[in-house]
Amino acid sequence: MLATLFRTLRHPSREALRGAALAALIANMVIVFTGGIVRVTGSGLGCTDWPTCDGSNITPLAGGGGHEVWQGYVEFGNRLLSAPVLLTAVLVWWFVRRTGPHPRVVRRLALLLPLGVIGQIVLGGVTVLTGLSPYTVAGHFLASMVLIAAAAGVYELVRAPDGAPPASRGVQRAMTAVLVVALVVLVLGTVVTGTGPHGGDVNAPRFPLDLRVMAIAHADAVWLLLGLTGATVAVTWRSGPTRFQRTVRLLFAVQLAQGGLGYLQYWLGVPPTLVSFHIMGATIMWAVAVLAWARAREHRSLVEGADSDVAPDDVVGTGTAADVTSPKALQTAGGDAAASPRADRTDTGADDADDQAGAPAGRP
Repeated sequence: MLATLFRTLRHPSREALRGAALAALIANMVIVFTGGIVRVTGSGLGCTDWPTCDGSNITPLAGGGGHEVWQGYVEFGNRLLSAPVLLTAVLVWWFVRRTGPHPRVVRRLALLLPLGVIGQIVLGGVTVLTGLSPYTVAGHFLASMVLIAAAAGVYELVRAPDGAPPASRGVQRAMTAVLVVALVVLVLGTVVTGTGPHGGDVNAPRFPLDLRVMAIAHADAVWLLLGLTGATVAVTWRSGPTRFQRTVRLLFAVQLAQGGLGYLQYWLGVPPTLVSFHIMGATIMWAVAVLAWARAREHRSLVEGADSDVAPDDVVGTGTAADVTSPKALQTAGGDAAASPRADRTDTGADDADDQAGAPAGRP
């Protein structure tokens, strides 16, 4: 078993790379969910210091900082989850290096993952040291959205192309609008949470804003997002790439569930459990939105447009006959043959033999 593991690490397949990207995507989503649990349980300062818990001990002690010991372990447990998140990010980066060549965008996204996780660890420490400032807390959440988008991007870009045509140009523009509005929804959501009662600690500072006004602004952005996504689903119901159709329908379903959950938690007075699931739903919505945006486009255009110095067949080639007979491969083979002096001599000799035998001159 260890031999297989080491062999995979030394010579990973593209399937292993996609698996690592999926693991990184899930890991980043899980730590956002556990971070939400830290927040709604008031455990954000269960460890009052960083990188230690209380200035001298790494693990929490009973009564530290005036918190219950279980609150310290909730915060400490969330810190420990940074290790597997970083591990999956490093695996993606390593597998991209070992399975190249890849387009520049894949290489950059793969590098962003481990660097971003390290940055998130530091930002988490700054958040604790600033007493859970709503600005750093919001930045901590939005940075996770960047990492989720990066992992989803690697997962989508390294797959073998299926040859499906892209969605229409209008649908592609609509999906860009959906992605932008989804980001606005996330930003407004952090403002609502930073203004509401769940700041991670009873003494945590809050945004000096009116919660009702911010909740209405957030809801308006959600309705706009639902309208854009629903219109896209309607337009592509009977046409468009199948992969994109499935993804955008899933996106619409997740958005409907998120919207309903948001209204429910508002009507019920923002109970902690619903807030946690609403945070998790936001990460799922964002990941699916990124995938839908990418799948509205032709896979080859995504990788070619990102890096012109890597041949498309090198990017997605699998070593099969289909790769050898691709137009790019045929063109390259033809160019190599034409540039080869030996090939010129062989062709000339064959033509002379045909002429002597009365064969018609020239070949297709």
